[in-house]
Amino acid sequence: MDNKIYFQRAGILLAFPLAYVYARLILIEPLEGLPFSVALTVVSLMFILVSELVRCGRKAFTNKNTGETVFWYVMMVLAAVTASFGPSEALSAFAVHLCAVYSVLVSNDILLGDRTGGFIPADLIHGFYVKSFAGFPNFITDWSAFKREGDKKKHNAGVIMLVIGFIFLMFIFFFISLVFISRIDVDIAAAFITYWRSITGYFERIKIDNIIISLILAVPVCFYLYGLMARSAKSDGTREKRIGSNMAAGLEKGRKVPCVISCISAGFFVALYILFFIKRTAYFTGGFTGIVPDDKLVAYYAREGFFELVGIMAVNMCVYLTIYLFEKRNNAGRTTLAGRILVTLLMSESIIFAVIAMSKLWLYYSIYGYTPKRMLAMWGTLTLGFAALMSILTVNRGKSHFRLGVFFTAVSYIAVSILSWILASM
Repeated sequence: MDNKIYFQRAGILLAFPLAYVYARLILIEPLEGLPFSVALTVVSLMFILVSELVRCGRKAFTNKNTGETVFWYVMMVLAAVTASFGPSEALSAFAVHLCAVYSVLVSNDILLGDRTGGFIPADLIHGFYVKSFAGFPNFITDWSAFKREGDKKKHNAGVIMLVIGFIFLMFIFFFISLVFISRIDVDIAAAFITYWRSITGYFERIKIDNIIISLILAVPVCFYLYGLMARSAKSDGTREKRIGSNMAAGLEKGRKVPCVISCISAGFFVALYILFFIKRTAYFTGGFTGIVPDDKLVAYYAREGFFELVGIMAVNMCVYLTIYLFEKRNNAGRTTLAGRILVTLLMSESIIFAVIAMSKLWLYYSIYGYTPKRMLAMWGTLTLGFAALMSILTVNRGKSHFRLGVFFTAVSYIAVSILSWILASM
């Protein structure tokens, strides 16, 4: 028998336990005394195991894991481990889900592009919806891996099922008879009530209602997770590469906006921020010097305008992406010199905004100390600043640095989560 069949069978058998553990520990509630990070870590490790079994059941060892697959597995586990003491438990759980789906796509080499890059949003949509829901029937169809040969084996399996059904019916009949007898005999009734209360008390202690709900929820979860894994493992990546090529060609055809219009548009933003810098110089330097206007408290100054600055950085990133997607390129396929200069200025201003926002946040932190929200705000500001730097490199070098930005975002969040734990324990 082909060794792949053993992996395939193991993947099918473990799919429902994985779904049950996920439903019980994540969707319902963790066991009493079990930290959420531990529950999330258990689910993550089980997911990796089942995903690898399903992949090997389809492709054996012909498609070995790359360093990128290992990277996303590690990021998933670290996000789970740091969930309880990181800056945001919900964000960590969300990161685990993103890494889980993306790791399945990477391990099976079915990204829409050749590797991690600008198509990552489309890849995630493809994994979360297309592969998983289209693969719903796979949990049923793949049970063919357990088909037995020979009439004798089929007969034995039928006898076993018949015996189990017989015993179940006898148990029900015995229980009904016991109820009737207990209504006649007081001593039997007392014993029956005592044992019944002990059974119901045990069910209350183990929260049988949560177990039943988890078993019910585990059914669609099992179909979803196994569908994602099996559907991805069945694909050789040809269809995904074709879709990615069509998307790239479509983006190239959509770049019709004249460079003059995009340059004028970017120029308005650049000029606006220069005027703002000139007018509010004292406002920008207060976070570095610690000197704030006499009519304002330090705490108020530190908070004032922080989220607006972050919002401006996000808007600038949207402006850059709009120019990148729709501006007409020159014969070399690059943005014009004027466009590169203006985008560089715009992203440089975003970096300045990031530095100013960090200075205000650090001033607030130095006075009032650590909180998870402040740490999360620092990470968000740092990530947007790094994205602006990568945009400058992309527009000037003519080579996308989106991949590096994705890796930085993942690694920096784990680093911030660990730092958050260290600061909280001090």
